[in-house]
Amino acid sequence: MAARYGMVFAVAMLGLIIALRMLSGPFGAPLGVRVPLNPEGWLGLALTVVLATSPDRTDNLETPRARLSGWWNGAAMAALAGFTTAAFWRSLHFYFLGDDFILVRFANSSHFDLRRLFTTPGGDGFFRPMGYVSLAFTSMWAGVNPAAWHSMSLALHVANVLLVFTLAARLGASRVAASFAAALFAIHGTRPEAAVWIAGRFDLMATFFVLAGLLFFIRSHREAASAGYLYALASLVCMVLAILSKESAYIFPVLVLLFLYVKRDLCRRSIGVLVPFFMTAAALFAYRCWLLGGIGGYRDAQTGEAQALTFGLSSVKALGLRLWMALYFPINWSVEPDAWMAALTIAYIGALVWLATSHPNRKLMAFALLFVLVSALPPLHLLAIGAGLGNSRILYLPSVGFCLMVAFAVDRLNGRILRIIPGVILAFHLAALQHNLDAWEYASAKAKSACLVAMKCAGPQAEHALLSRLPATLRGVPFFGNGLRESVELQRNGASSRAKQGGIGGQPLAVTWDEAKAEASCVAAPR
Repeated sequence: MAARYGMVFAVAMLGLIIALRMLSGPFGAPLGVRVPLNPEGWLGLALTVVLATSPDRTDNLETPRARLSGWWNGAAMAALAGFTTAAFWRSLHFYFLGDDFILVRFANSSHFDLRRLFTTPGGDGFFRPMGYVSLAFTSMWAGVNPAAWHSMSLALHVANVLLVFTLAARLGASRVAASFAAALFAIHGTRPEAAVWIAGRFDLMATFFVLAGLLFFIRSHREAASAGYLYALASLVCMVLAILSKESAYIFPVLVLLFLYVKRDLCRRSIGVLVPFFMTAAALFAYRCWLLGGIGGYRDAQTGEAQALTFGLSSVKALGLRLWMALYFPINWSVEPDAWMAALTIAYIGALVWLATSHPNRKLMAFALLFVLVSALPPLHLLAIGAGLGNSRILYLPSVGFCLMVAFAVDRLNGRILRIIPGVILAFHLAALQHNLDAWEYASAKAKSACLVAMKCAGPQAEHALLSRLPATLRGVPFFGNGLRESVELQRNGASSRAKQGGIGGQPLAVTWDEAKAEASCVAAPR
C-alpha cells in the first residue's frame, strides 16, 4: 500500500513539472526541461503501474453490463459518429502531404493490377495487398480530390470508433465507460497521422479487421457449437484480411489468447480453437518471407537492409517511456501550446491523479495493458516518438488498449466525479487533437503552394529534371520527404512524369525552401 501511495505521489510531482513547463515555457537548472517528453513518459508509466496493480475486484465477465441492443446503444453510436465527424470536419479540406501523392498516383494508375498485389513483393519492403486494394477502390470515385480521399479515411475511422464501443461493452464495461472509451479513441491526439494522412490507410484497415475479428471471436464463445464455429471462421477471415492490410496485425492470435486468459477459459477445447489462427498466421508469414526474400519492413537509410526487431536500451526506453508519453500526452511540441491548452493540461493532470485512486477490475486492466504492449511490439523500432509525434500512426492499434484501460479505470468512479473526470480527459484530448490539426492544416496549405511552384518549375511539358530540397517534415507533420514529382503529375491529370535530364541550359532545377518566408521557390541546381 505504501508503494502504491508513493507511485500516486510520483504521478502528482511529475504532473507538477509538466504543468510548470506548460505555464512558464522551457526552464533550465536544476531540472532543465525544454520539451517535457521524459516527465510525460514517466508520469504515464507510473500511472499505468498504479492502475495495473490496484486491489483486485471481481466482476462477472460472462454477462456484459452494457447490452448491445435497444435504442440507447443506437443513440450512443450515432452520437459517437457525429462527435468524431465534427472533430475532424476541417481536415476534409486539407491537401495531400508527402507519401499521399505517391499512393494516390499509384491508385489512379491505369496499370493497377489487383492480382499482382497478392503475388508480387512490394518494392518498399512491405506486403500489404488489402491496403492497396482499398486505395484502388477509393480512387475509382475519389480520383485526385483530397476531400474525397479524406472522407474515406474519416469513414474508416468512424467505423473503428464504433467497433471500440462494441468491444468495450462486450468485455463488460458499462454503457458510460464503453462510450467514453470510443470517444477517447475517436479524438486521441495521435489521430491525424492515421485518420488524415492517406499513408495511414493501412493502419485504419488493419485495426478495422482486428477489432471485427476480436468481436467475432468473442461472439463465438457465446453461441452454440455450430454457430460458434461459424463466428470463429469469420474471425479467422478477419485476421487474414488484417494481416494483408498491415503486418502489425500478426499479433491477432496473441490478442485472442489474452481474451481467453481474461475469461479463464484456457481449456483444451479453447486451445484447439486457437490452432488454426496460429497456423494461418505462420503460413501468411512464411508466404511473406518467400515473396520479400526475408522478413521485409523498413530499410536502414545507410545500409538498405531491413531493420531488425531488437530489444536494446533504446527499445526499452521506447516501450517504457515514449509509448506512454505519446498515449497520455499526445501533444505536438513542434508548435508551442497556447494558454488554453496549458490550462486544460493542468486540469487533465489533476484528473489523472484522481484516476490513480480508482480500483479497476484487475483482469480487465491486464487485458487492456497487454493489448497495448503486444500491439506495440511489431513497430518497436519506430516507437522512439519525438516532440513532433512523427510515426504516431503506429499507435492507432495500441491506443485501443489504452482507451480500454482508461475506460475501465473510469468505470470504478462513483457519483458526480464519474461525469467530471471523463469530461476533463476528453476535453484535454480534444484540445490536443485540434492543436495538432492546426499544424497539419498549416503544412497542407504550404504543400499546396509548393506543388504549384514545382509545376511551374517543371515547365508545361515536364521537360526539366526536378530536385527536391523541401523539408521532410514541417512543424512535425510529414511534408516532402517524398512525393514532389508525383504531385506535379497529379496536377497534370496523371500525365507521364519521366522528366528528361536537362532543364534550362542543361542544368536541372530544384524546388527549395525559404525558412524565413516559409515558402517554396524554384532555383537552378548546382551541377
